[in-house]
Amino acid sequence: MDILTITAVYRMVTIIAMKMGGGLFLKFSEKWKKWIPVWEILPLLSIVAINCFVYWGSSVLTASRYHFDFTFGFDRAVPLIPEFVWVYILAFPFWVMNYMMAAKRGKKMFYRFVATDITVHMACFLIFMLIPTTNIRPEITGDTIAEQLLLLVYKMDGGRTPSNLLPSIHCYVSWLCYRGLKGAKEIPVWYQRFSFIFAILVIISTQVLKQHYIIDAIAGVVLVEAAWHFFKKEARYKKIMDLFEYWNRKIWKEKIGDV
Repeated sequence: MDILTITAVYRMVTIIAMKMGGGLFLKFSEKWKKWIPVWEILPLLSIVAINCFVYWGSSVLTASRYHFDFTFGFDRAVPLIPEFVWVYILAFPFWVMNYMMAAKRGKKMFYRFVATDITVHMACFLIFMLIPTTNIRPEITGDTIAEQLLLLVYKMDGGRTPSNLLPSIHCYVSWLCYRGLKGAKEIPVWYQRFSFIFAILVIISTQVLKQHYIIDAIAGVVLVEAAWHFFKKEARYKKIMDLFEYWNRKIWKEKIGDV
């Protein structure tokens, strides 16, 4: 087979693959757009990037500084319950699902949600920098699956001396997942109730796994409620919405609707 024949076959296969792949891509894109509108992607990716910067950036910047331990009598009295590690880990897919579902309330409510998240993240970063915190985690001596998984969580999250505890990002993000869907006509009532219950369970998990103090959980919830109330007026989050909408049009090269 000469080079011209090979080239012709390659081109033919490429054209067929592109047509088949293009059709599959279009079908796939139509399906995922029902779950993730294109205008939701950039804000969500930005939130992920901001979270990484806030969490790891503040850890690096405060590594050599004195860290405060705000463990109170209540915190010492709370028992260690390793089985709650499953709730703690399942919080991650819970966040993904609810952050995507926030867009079902329409653009205005979604950008109120985004503005709340970004504001609380920035508040967390400021507090992490001003008041670095830590605690002393308990020794895990058992060999159950839950205990070994909890050890892994500890190792991935600072070992025996964690940081970035006040406020609790785990608590605030979980509470926002509930707060952002509360009262939404577009979201089934049963799922709103589930989100409330699961958010509470996540908050409890941070306590009984000795990941956070009670003050960390309270601070996270209070920050969300304060920011959510602040952004009740559209004018207060409009600049954030306009910024994302501008770049959405630049990136996606299409008209972004108001729905």
